[in-house]
Amino acid sequence: MILDDTWVAVKAVSDDDIPLLVRYRPYLSNFFETGVYLQRMDVTWNYESFDPSLLPPADEMLLMGQVEDALVDILEDDYQSILAFVFTGENERWWAWYTTDIDVAGDRLNDALSAFDELPISITVIEDPEWEEYFGVMEDFGEDEV
Repeated sequence: MILDDTWVAVKAVSDDDIPLLVRYRPYLSNFFETGVYLQRMDVTWNYESFDPSLLPPADEMLLMGQVEDALVDILEDDYQSILAFVFTGENERWWAWYTTDIDVAGDRLNDALSAFDELPISITVIEDPEWEEYFGVMEDFGEDEV
């Protein structure tokens, strides 16, 4: 299977007119159609912004990028998990991963994060076999193709 690494970036605003940064991959239909990516692993980083935009400070944004790169390197190595979209805003960054096996994904996540000091993240696992959250992002922010 081939992973199209095209990303779409969108600047949006919340219902409270707070800026949001949204990134998503519009071409993941081949992964959805396999029927084996049944769970979504949400990794959420809570931060405290002192800016009215509620976006993270530059140094924390840089660290978030390094963490994301580490996670992508280990989770997507053999397409065991796929990063579908990322939201940043309102004192939170949310990475949404679709995975074939949550136990393997959890082990890999721990391996990737072991290179960093303790981070302010939480992990939630959601059954999402129809990729409802992903298709909701697509409907709200963009592309007609999946």
